[in-house]
Amino acid sequence: MSEILASYSPEDVVIVISTNGFSHTINGYADGSFVNISRLVLGSEPYSSSDNTNARVVRANKNSTITLSLAQTSESNDVLSQLLKNDSITRDSTWLFSVLIKDNTGRSEYFSRQCYIGGHPDSNFSTTIDSRDWMIHCVSLEQNIGGNGQLTPSTIDELRAIGGEVEERWVAV
Repeated sequence: MSEILASYSPEDVVIVISTNGFSHTINGYADGSFVNISRLVLGSEPYSSSDNTNARVVRANKNSTITLSLAQTSESNDVLSQLLKNDSITRDSTWLFSVLIKDNTGRSEYFSRQCYIGGHPDSNFSTTIDSRDWMIHCVSLEQNIGGNGQLTPSTIDELRAIGGEVEERWVAV
């Protein structure tokens, strides 16, 4: 089989926040890295005792932080500011929101039903367009980190053998 050419398009990464009948697609990303997703607690950590017995600590905590880097000119700054303001006023989880991040040119997807903004980003002004880095805290972030190219028949068989599913569009012909 010939090599598979994978494709990635930053313009096709979609981030949608929604709550209380409201939905907004984030836009106006900063140039360069514009989204970072990090889990707060590792899923498992090694443990080694002084006599070299080994174990691991397994954690179900999937809380994560998403950092969105937006250009200072992005209208999404206004939306995130208002959500933060609303949450600061009520302080009772009324303004929690969901986040969906999807790479439409690949198989990566992230979702949490309960998110909030940690605080205002640092702001600076200069002779160019600067960025605003918004930290969104997510409870129990579900994630699937996938590739961006079709899959070979052997990889499809291997994925299915361990319980994975493959959409037809990702099957190499």
